[in-house]
Amino acid sequence: MKLLWAIIFSACFSSLTAQNFFDPQITTLLNPALKPFYFGVASGDPQQSQVIIWTKVWSDAEQTIPVKWEIATDTAMQNIVGRGEVKTTSASAYTVKVLVKDLQPGTTYFYRFQTRTVYSPIGRTKTAPVQTRHLRFAVVSCCNYEHGYFNAYRLIANRNDVDAVIHLGDYIYEYGNRPNKKHPNVRDHIPNHEILNLNDYRTRYAQYRLDPDLQEAHRLHPFITVWDDHEFANDSYKEGAKNHQSDEGNWEERKAIAKKAYFEWMPITDNAEESVVRKLNYGNLAELYMLDTRIEERCVQLINVFDTLRSCTTRTILGRKQTDWLIAGIDSSSARWKLIGNQVVFSELDAHSLGKSRAFNTDAWDGYPEERKEILDSFYRHDVKNVIILTGDIHLSWAFDLVQEPKNKKRYNAKTGQGVIGAEFVTPSVSSNGIGEKFPRGFANLVGLVLKRKTTNPHLRFQNLVDHGFVMLDLNEDRVNATWHLLNTVRKRDLKASSKDSWSTKYNANKLVKEK
Repeated sequence: MKLLWAIIFSACFSSLTAQNFFDPQITTLLNPALKPFYFGVASGDPQQSQVIIWTKVWSDAEQTIPVKWEIATDTAMQNIVGRGEVKTTSASAYTVKVLVKDLQPGTTYFYRFQTRTVYSPIGRTKTAPVQTRHLRFAVVSCCNYEHGYFNAYRLIANRNDVDAVIHLGDYIYEYGNRPNKKHPNVRDHIPNHEILNLNDYRTRYAQYRLDPDLQEAHRLHPFITVWDDHEFANDSYKEGAKNHQSDEGNWEERKAIAKKAYFEWMPITDNAEESVVRKLNYGNLAELYMLDTRIEERCVQLINVFDTLRSCTTRTILGRKQTDWLIAGIDSSSARWKLIGNQVVFSELDAHSLGKSRAFNTDAWDGYPEERKEILDSFYRHDVKNVIILTGDIHLSWAFDLVQEPKNKKRYNAKTGQGVIGAEFVTPSVSSNGIGEKFPRGFANLVGLVLKRKTTNPHLRFQNLVDHGFVMLDLNEDRVNATWHLLNTVRKRDLKASSKDSWSTKYNANKLVKEK
């Protein structure tokens, strides 16, 4: 039956693939009711007076397409506060991205696009406030289409209390279909090979954006995004990637292609440098610094923690320019909470402790300890507190007291909070396989016991190593709370989830406490 429908769809849409932007199999996923706005609408990078709105038009011929847009304060699109017309071409695969200005802060807006007499779905977005007492962000990462359904996105879409979705990367995965006997793929990637050229990358994004749960989350909430490695290739860095071989072409060319596709598909502010590094101001309550720990300046990862280069001061994960920008911004910030959107685990993590032998994840900040030390030294020196680091990448849930030298009892006291300047919250994967798929839950629990020993990682306050989901970050003037929404399953469409794991840090107290 699936083959029959594929043949029917291919026949119906064959005239629409002349541009060859996507693999022909993409036509099997199209919803005819949305034509030509098959990929829905999205918004992003909300500022106090502006926001990006996005869509993509499916074209059946090489042409320049005029697209009208309008934005209103009501769902019926009667109180129009902005409108315009832009033109899109095949150069961007018919992407439409508009920076809407002159908006009011802290205000919910509704928007839509039009080609000829056809309207897109109506999207909802929200600008950042100037003064506010309360913010809520949904924090997500690591969304492998093969490994499961995007139930987390649907749960986020169903909420009406989200100011923005902070996406910390691995929005797509570059792999081809990789059969797994123990945990068979829930659904297969298109194309079925590893993506390398522009057509491949565009196709993979198209497949993800045709997922109804992701599409609805984009329609109803603004996204603030950064890339991680899988938007390029696994374990990527400035000059290469673990999952990029010499016979797969030139790395710089592949990186440029991946960047182009990313900026075509994400509701992110375009810029000449194609950089994802930026600051978003949420008034008196918070500033959000989005980092690039992957592509901009990162040195190649070390093979193991015992490499003597690990302590080299020239090794970098951010680069001089970005490090200086972050330190200066945090130091001068007047916001009550300083949020840092960061791809990989910042806190020191001893993966096991056997005498003097210690294991670290060298793809995380543990592989770049001197730069981490510089940043933390600056925070301590300038008496910076109330720093909240948001992290993805690792496919599990953690909460850390943010502290330097967590095993040094003179610098850190878990009971009193001595030495703590904030917290790091690690969001689980939306769907990507983790330790829960590789090992039985009992073994994962055993690993957790080792990790949480006071002699191993005394600053690790909470963990869940097996479940998928997302984090809801709730901020007010007195505290920041992180609640992990952990799904029952991603192997079928199921919105059952637990939200019992909730941790907070109070303003200027900086000690993580479990919410009852």
